[in-house]
Amino acid sequence: MRISDFSRIDTVTVPDKFMSVIKISSGEAPDREDIRTTLEQDKDSLDYLGVASDTDPLDHPDLYKAIKSVRPRGLKVLIITDGRDPAVLDDLVGAGYVHAMDLLIGKALTPEQAECISIMQDNGCRFAVTIKASEHNDATLAPIASACKGCSMFIIRLEKDRPVKRSELSALTSVAKTCTWNVKTA
Repeated sequence: MRISDFSRIDTVTVPDKFMSVIKISSGEAPDREDIRTTLEQDKDSLDYLGVASDTDPLDHPDLYKAIKSVRPRGLKVLIITDGRDPAVLDDLVGAGYVHAMDLLIGKALTPEQAECISIMQDNGCRFAVTIKASEHNDATLAPIASACKGCSMFIIRLEKDRPVKRSELSALTSVAKTCTWNVKTA
């Protein structure tokens, strides 16, 4: 496993949060000292160190090694995941390597994703939910919103190649507001 990409400032993935984001891939680990030095310098102005992957960060059982190698003391970690492996998430949260989660939900909430939400709630951790607007209508979003009560933010992603009508977006926003007041479109 290696860090394949580093973004010093990201305010798009989770709106209203300032994060640096590392992207994890399989392979050999490069020198991580530059990333660690940059994070150490920026940690007072960052809300989180985001951890993303081409697939899902939870696919990498030794993810904690990458986090540990670059995270300065006191900087919280937000994992950007589709919730494939709740056991790995539980281990990371329990060991103090993950403090928040952005859960990427597809067309429906899976049992694994529901378990990830439960893990975050049981440990008093914040979680955001991200969906693609083009994949949902108010009827398909209602069960997701119901299962995500207590999320800190609900993010509705708009895709340039799959536009959504204003009325459809308004309906999605209304449903999302049933689980949190903090609904963002990005």
